[in-house]
Amino acid sequence: MIEQLAGQTVFVTGATGFIGGHVVRRLVQSGTHPIALERTPGKGDTLREAGITVVRGDITDHERIGAVLRDHDIDVVMHLAAWLRGRPFANYQRVNVEATRALAEHCAAHDARLVYVSSIMVYGFQRDTDVDERTPVAPYGDPYGDSKIRSEEALRDAPGEIVIVRPGMVYGPGSLPWTKRPAKWAKEGRIPLIDGGRGSAYPVYVDNLIDMLFLAAVHPDASGETFNAVDDAPATLSEFLGAYMRMADTSRALRIPGWIVAAGALVADPFLPAYNYRNVVDQMRGTGRISNEKAKRVLGWKPRVDPEEAFRRSEAWLRDENIL
Repeated sequence: MIEQLAGQTVFVTGATGFIGGHVVRRLVQSGTHPIALERTPGKGDTLREAGITVVRGDITDHERIGAVLRDHDIDVVMHLAAWLRGRPFANYQRVNVEATRALAEHCAAHDARLVYVSSIMVYGFQRDTDVDERTPVAPYGDPYGDSKIRSEEALRDAPGEIVIVRPGMVYGPGSLPWTKRPAKWAKEGRIPLIDGGRGSAYPVYVDNLIDMLFLAAVHPDASGETFNAVDDAPATLSEFLGAYMRMADTSRALRIPGWIVAAGALVADPFLPAYNYRNVVDQMRGTGRISNEKAKRVLGWKPRVDPEEAFRRSEAWLRDENIL
C-alpha cells in the first residue's frame, strides 16, 4: 500500500522539525518527491544537503502556500507545522486553526489529499477513561489542545480528501520531549515516577507514526477518517521512562506517592491557574488507554518497530549526541 506513494509529489509543512525531518527523509527513500517548507532561513539546509527540495514560506501566508501547491503539482500534503507552546497565544488560532483551514481549501482546489497531524491532546485529561476516535472531544482550557480541537472541527467542514492522525508521545532519534529530555532526567536521577509510574503512557515510535501517515496518504478508505497513532507498548510511564533509566544504568528516580503530589498541586493551582497542575497530576496517575484498533482495522497498520528495537535506536542516537 505504501508503495503507492512512489513517484508522487508530497508537500511537507513543519519539515524542519523532528517529525517532519524524519518524514521527508523517509519519502525520499520510498521513491517519492518531497517538497519541504522552510519558515526560518537556514533551518532547511540539512535537507537541501540531502538533495531534498526546500521552499521558503510561512504556513500563515495563504497566497504563498497556494502558489507552492500550484507550481509543484502537489499530490499529497502532510501538515505537521504547528504552534506548540507559549506566547503570543493568538498564534494558536492563527497558525493551528486558520492556517490549517486555508491549507485544506488549497488542497481541495488542487486535488491534493491532506494528511493533518493533530494530537491525542484533543482528548484532554481522560485519567482512568479508555478512549477511541468515537470519544467526544471538547475544549478543556489547554491552549494547544483546544486549538487542535478547533482545527479538526474546521477540517470536518472543509472540502476535499482529508485524513486526521492523532499521534501520542512521539519518541525516537531527535525527539526533545520524549527522548532527549527523559534521558537527561534519567542521567540526573530525576525521572518522575508518581505512584511508581503506574499511570498510562501513550508512546509511538517515530517510524511507526510515519508508516501510518504514509498509509493515510494513499489508502482509499482513509479519506474523511480520524486515526489514533499510539503503539501497543510500553503501556505505563514506569515501562516507558524506565527504558531511559536502563540506558543510564541507574535506579535513581523521583519516587513520590501520588497523594503528596496531588496535595501540592491543590495548593499551587490557585496561584498558578494557567498550569492546572491538578489535571496534570491526575493524568499522570490515570490508567486509561487510547485505542489504536481503528488504524489496524481500516489501514492495516501495525507498529512495525517494536519497543526493544525502538529504544535501541534511540539509545544509539543519544550516545552519538553525547546525551548519555
